[in-house]
Amino acid sequence: RTHLQHASKWLVRAQPEAPPTAESTYEEGQQLSGDYCSLDSAGKRVKQENRTVGELEQEFLEAMSDYYYADKPKLTDEEFEVLKEELLWAGSKVAILDSNEQRFLEATQAYQKGQPIMSDDEYDSLKAELKLKSSAVAAQGPRCSIRSKKMYSDAYPEYLRMTALNLPAALLVLGFLFSLDDLTGFEVTSLLELPPPGGIIVLWAVVLPLLYLLSTSITNLVLRDHSILKGPCPNCGTDNFTYFGDILTVSGNRGSNLVECSSCKADLTYDMNKRVIVVDTMPEEKAQAMAAAAAKKAA
Repeated sequence: RTHLQHASKWLVRAQPEAPPTAESTYEEGQQLSGDYCSLDSAGKRVKQENRTVGELEQEFLEAMSDYYYADKPKLTDEEFEVLKEELLWAGSKVAILDSNEQRFLEATQAYQKGQPIMSDDEYDSLKAELKLKSSAVAAQGPRCSIRSKKMYSDAYPEYLRMTALNLPAALLVLGFLFSLDDLTGFEVTSLLELPPPGGIIVLWAVVLPLLYLLSTSITNLVLRDHSILKGPCPNCGTDNFTYFGDILTVSGNRGSNLVECSSCKADLTYDMNKRVIVVDTMPEEKAQAMAAAAAKKAA
């Protein structure tokens, strides 16, 4: 009988614990991850009701603004990290912006609320800096200004065309290389045909870098401080291009260029420093001016 009592106690101790229920796991997940992200018992995300990605992004920016400009941040460090992880999980790009981009978005949001966190000059300077870096945060589509009564759009560097400018110089250098190879009895070819990895090292460590340096140097000598800007016409949306810089000894424009739209024929001014396109003269105004000039000449 004593042995049976000990055996029954051993069996009671040996009974496995009941597996956790989905409810208990969900409650623990909520406690661990807060209001932003949690997992159910199957390891899947539990969607929060009435919580869109846009709302989470807005809360993220507000938390950033409170951290830098307010005395008492609304979120703790742990809550902020959880919110950031949720945005990354949702594929949002707001959480991976650099500090200047986040400051710009915070300033824009604060200005819309009537609580600016920086002066107009600081805002314009930050926006211009982001535009020079081709940041998508500072990009805006065609828009109108009530104060100046002008239409604007953003201009961007056209890297493909700027790279294509190196093509003539690259062909010139290749021609020189082939001529040198022929004059030396194909010594360059023999170097490229060395057993591996000798030929590969010569190609990638000597020939291609030399080709790039020489072609770039020749291009910069002919086209000094060159840059090509591209942007949509604020009036019709057609992309137009303009070149900035010098060509040999001929000085070119460096600050602004006047371009006629290839589609609607509006006069556009490209500002190199601000990276904006401004409509100077509408097509209707040009037509009226031409009609007035023709009538005056006929009279």
